[in-house]
Amino acid sequence: MAQSILFLHGGNEFHSDSIDFDNFFVEAVSEQRIGIFPGASVNERDRIATVAFASGYFSMYGIELVEVASNDFDQVDVLILPGGSPVKLLSELSVHREKLFALYERGAIYGASAGAMVLGRGFSLGSSWHAGLALGDFEALVHFSGTFPARPGALYGLPEAQGLAIAKSGEILAKSSGVQIRA
Repeated sequence: MAQSILFLHGGNEFHSDSIDFDNFFVEAVSEQRIGIFPGASVNERDRIATVAFASGYFSMYGIELVEVASNDFDQVDVLILPGGSPVKLLSELSVHREKLFALYERGAIYGASAGAMVLGRGFSLGSSWHAGLALGDFEALVHFSGTFPARPGALYGLPEAQGLAIAKSGEILAKSSGVQIRA
């Protein structure tokens, strides 16, 4: 049973290009209740499409996703936070921070793109800095290519279709070959 694990994905999630990372995720969370919270979706159409796409993708692994509202986080063991607007997602999750932390303590969270961005200490979007949920002391740089910015602390460079799994202790449990880490 996966407990206190963050799965961080760089974007272009739920795609066969990230099969190695997703295989690790599926093996770690098999037999658990898995929910998806599309809180980063900017409109109803995007929400429906995101849930349908993710559900179809994970059904290939024999996993049935259940869409959950933020007040239902206690109904699942694993939560998937797909991409979209990180600012919107942060706003949606901030008011349910205690429930999210409780879920993390007993299970796992898979953050893809916007989902990965909000889980760390914060993220830069345009010229603005946004404090994150701080489930770990890192900054997830999604859709990453190039060099790390001149910011202090741990930085995880996550290219599209690449991922990183980290334990609460900070131990790296799995890492796609393209992921870069600056501690």
